[in-house]
Amino acid sequence: MKVAFLLVCMLNGLPSGQAHFASINSCDYFKNYLDNQTIRMGEETRDYDCYCKLVNVNKDTRLY
Repeated sequence: MKVAFLLVCMLNGLPSGQAHFASINSCDYFKNYLDNQTIRMGEETRDYDCYCKLVNVNKDTRLY
């Protein structure tokens, strides 16, 4: 096992994507870029929220 920072993004409360990072700085950079965006889908607007979380992953997991 090794430590990683998981970037999780939610679209109206539903998981939309995730990525594992070796550095909190990298995770925070992408979080700041993606967080608090408003996405229009037809007539509807949805909020995109992201956060970083410290997790344990397998040695084989690719970290960005």
